[in-house]
Parts: sequence; C-alpha cells; structure tokens
Amino acid sequence: MIMQFKVALLNNFFKHYTFFIVRYRGEEKRFSFNAINVVRAFLLFFVPGLMYGISIVPPILFIYAYIYFLWSIKYSFLLIPLIAAMAYFILLFSLITFSIIFINILSLKYEEGEYAQNLGEKTYFRYNLYFLLYYPVYKFLNIIVYPPIKSFYLSKIGAKIGKNVFLALDEIIFDPPMIEIGDNTMIGSRAMILGHIGEGKLILKKTKIGNNCLIGTDSVIMPGAVIEDNVVVAAKSLVPKNAVLLSGRTYAGIPVKELKN
Repeated sequence: MIMQFKVALLNNFFKHYTFFIVRYRGEEKRFSFNAINVVRAFLLFFVPGLMYGISIVPPILFIYAYIYFLWSIKYSFLLIPLIAAMAYFILLFSLITFSIIFINILSLKYEEGEYAQNLGEKTYFRYNLYFLLYYPVYKFLNIIVYPPIKSFYLSKIGAKIGKNVFLALDEIIFDPPMIEIGDNTMIGSRAMILGHIGEGKLILKKTKIGNNCLIGTDSVIMPGAVIEDNVVVAAKSLVPKNAVLLSGRTYAGIPVKELKN
C-alpha cells in the first residue's frame, strides 16, 4: 500500500512537472545571451542605480551641513524634526528633477504599437527602463497629496495633463506617454489608468480622459479607452480596453454600463 502510494505520488509529480516544462517552452523567450541583450540587462540595473544614487546626494549634503555647522550649537537637536522634513522635500525634488533629466536625455518615451516582450526589442527595453526610472519616484511622490507637483511631473515625462487636474492619493498611472487627461478632471484615490496590456505581445495604446470628468475611487481604466467630456465613472468600476464612454453620462459596474435615471 505504501509503495503504491509513493508510485502514485511520483507519477502525479512528473505529470505536473512535464506540464510546466511544456508550458514554459511555449512562452516567448524574454532573454537570450547575446551582446545586445546582455548590455541592455546591465543597463536596466546600472541606469536606475545611477539615477537614484545621484538623487540622494543633495539631502545627504544637507544633513551633513546641519551636523557640521549647527550640531555643536546648544539646543540644536530641537531642529531635528525641521531638518528631517526639509531633507524629505529636498529628496523629493531631487528625485523628480533627475528622473525627468534621465528620461528625456535617454529619449525613453515610447509610442503606440505592438512589441515583442524580450530585450531584443528596443521599445520593450525602453519601456522597462522608463518604468524603473519613473514608478518608484511617483510612488514616493504619492506620500503627500499635492496634485500640482504630480501633474507637473507627469507632463514632463510624456503625459498630456490639462489644467486643474486633481490626482487624489495612491492613484496608479502606469504609462504617462500613453495617458491624456483633460482640464478640471478628478482622478480618485487608488484609481488605475493603464496604457499597456500584455497579450502575447506588449500592446501600448493611448488612454484618453476628457474635460470635467470624475474617475471614482478604485476604478480601473484599460488601454485604448476613450472617456469623453463630463463623464462620471463610479467607484470600483472597470472601463474595458478600447471602450468609448459618451459625453455627459454616468457609468458604473464591471464592466461599466451607463446608469440611466
């Protein structure tokens, strides 16, 4: 009985192991050892490391100056909360500045299209490097709620952001070069706006949100969606890819449907 159980267990293991091997071979190979791929893989580590390393220099110098010039003064320790706050904002603006510089100098903004998901594809490489330089900075920026700074940052790295756009808190904008948001639009907290999807290939498509729109909390806007002016998308709704939401209407649900009075 024990021997039969062991044989059955081994057969079950090899059955599932064989399934995963076959499945793996069926997927697109994302890396192969040639000179271009090796260099690009190295750059995916080196360039972000360089950018973030440079970005922390200004706050470190600021803290060093405080310790060197003020620490010996009586009661200077009372300034520690103020110094910490100032160091945070110096780091924030340093990250924003150097992220913008690196993304623009390296021309990492990408265009619509379908691309192979491997480092041999130039756009796929640029997409990943852009993401590594942008997304951690944007998450750090989301610690505070100051929409004008977020709008400024997004506009400098490829997004089209209108006037008086309110980006609440913890919203996720994955692909700034693919995103357009019109004037006086509010994006609720934890809303997710995408300009990419992986369906065998990396598909990049613009997502457009018009003027005077309200995108509710926890909503998901998929690539290629067009939301016209004066549209309300209720909280926790899903706007499918390539959907068109007509002007002046209210939508809700998964996927969204128009709400009628």
